[in-house]
Amino acid sequence: MTDYRGLGFDPTPGSAGAVAAASERCSVAFTVPGEPPEGWTGAAADGFRTRLEAVVSELTAVRRAMRAAAEVLDGWATTLLGNQRRAEELDRRAVSLRRALADAADDVDRTGAMAAFTAADGEAHERAVTRHDDLRRQLDEVLEEARLLERDHRAEARRVAERLRAEEPSTAIADTLAGFSSITAELASVLLGGSRPAAGNGAAAAFRAGLG
Repeated sequence: MTDYRGLGFDPTPGSAGAVAAASERCSVAFTVPGEPPEGWTGAAADGFRTRLEAVVSELTAVRRAMRAAAEVLDGWATTLLGNQRRAEELDRRAVSLRRALADAADDVDRTGAMAAFTAADGEAHERAVTRHDDLRRQLDEVLEEARLLERDHRAEARRVAERLRAEEPSTAIADTLAGFSSITAELASVLLGGSRPAAGNGAAAAFRAGLG
């Protein structure tokens, strides 16, 4: 986890590795059952075929939804990396400006103590104050950029959570696929704040490990 010493806060929380792990779990392949054995007839065979059609339909919907969720997560991982690179750049600028600002503050104090003696000292003090104020303005601009980045980052996280929620299949079989519906809750709670879900396995655990 990056220590944003210059900014004083993390504008882009998240772990691309955890998101990628969740995407991989959504991409896991499973086999849709085939037709019953050839030559099997009778009421039992008819009942089996009827139930099989429903199961195949449900599993196909689940597989389609999980693949769609994997694509959403892959896109979020790319966005996350880009946002974090931007945050790191802003933090480097902020660190540099804070150091320069500390030096400028020392110059203001030093020249201020001497300003009463000569006109040259007074002019040096004015230049020191101007430089200090300019550096302060630059730092404020960097911090404002970071706050805007955080706003956009969290807004995109909400959109990702909504897209994942939209992809959740509402079938009985889907409910048995551990971790799928937990992805949305985990993403929303960790990235956007709120209570954490209980510990679990699969994609939710990957989010907890990487984002928590």
